[in-house]
Amino acid sequence: MYEISEYKRDMDLSFFYKRCEQKGFLNNASQKRLIESFDRQKFYKLWILFYNSLPVGTTAAHDFDEIMGENSYRICVRTCVLSELLPIKHIRTKDGIINHQNIVSQIFIPTIINSLPINSGLYITSCKKDEASMRLVDGIWAKLLMKQKSLKKIKNVFYRGVEQTVWQLIPKFFLSNLYQHPRWEYKLAV
Repeated sequence: MYEISEYKRDMDLSFFYKRCEQKGFLNNASQKRLIESFDRQKFYKLWILFYNSLPVGTTAAHDFDEIMGENSYRICVRTCVLSELLPIKHIRTKDGIINHQNIVSQIFIPTIINSLPINSGLYITSCKKDEASMRLVDGIWAKLLMKQKSLKKIKNVFYRGVEQTVWQLIPKFFLSNLYQHPRWEYKLAV
């Protein structure tokens, strides 16, 4: 059973950090990289995904006002899923993206939408770097969601030392598309 919980300082993520390090997911491989990197933000939330009580994924959101103006949030930051520990095998297929049969669409984005202020600007960034599969987000995932009108390409910016594409999530269209497909069961821990 999937469960998603907002990060709490007393969570033991040592298993998750070790697996991320082994897989080369360096942005998620330590408390310093995953959590303390947000300490400079005026706002951030980090969520941990558990499967059968084991930490298997993360996603975060933080203020993005300096780039996109007031009431803006950069979402799906530090998104990582240890998919080899899950019963699903189609996370990165075209059908899995279009039909929203993946962790990001089923669990992460709805959790983020419901946790941030209504009518916020929600933005996802991507780049052409191989690190953290960002090249796949930029070249495949975002373009497929753009066809559904769930994402809109806004602009390219130089942000955090790299050229990035800013995509705006359109929650109304995203959720409408999501609810046309089978939903997964998961628990939101309070």
